[in-house]
Amino acid sequence: MGFGFGAAMTAASSVIMLSAPEERAGMAASIEEVSFELGGALGIAFLGSLMSGLYTYALVLPQGIAAQAGDSLDEALLIAEKLAPAEADVLTALAGTAFDQAFFGVIAAAATLLVVVSLVIWRRTAAV
Repeated sequence: MGFGFGAAMTAASSVIMLSAPEERAGMAASIEEVSFELGGALGIAFLGSLMSGLYTYALVLPQGIAAQAGDSLDEALLIAEKLAPAEADVLTALAGTAFDQAFFGVIAAAATLLVVVSLVIWRRTAAV
């Protein structure tokens, strides 16, 4: 993943910098950096929020377990430490399954977004 990301970023940076006139190279570099940082922050915010929402939706807590366990996997594991071993095992298993389902949903959303954006870019460049 690191190799692919590094190669893509290198290619994108080269295209941006080579496309800009020499007198505007600083401006092009600034726009490139801001878009990279903003894209990363928005991606983390969007996918993190999606992960949290999917986890909360997927986790069905047994009767008598604190509702805070639905906030995050960490919270569920902290609550499980204070429970009897049998209840802790059930909560840990439920939380792990909910986390796995949420993670799959986030990966599916990211892959779908990647395909859609790729198709839009392909369509726009094919028209040129």
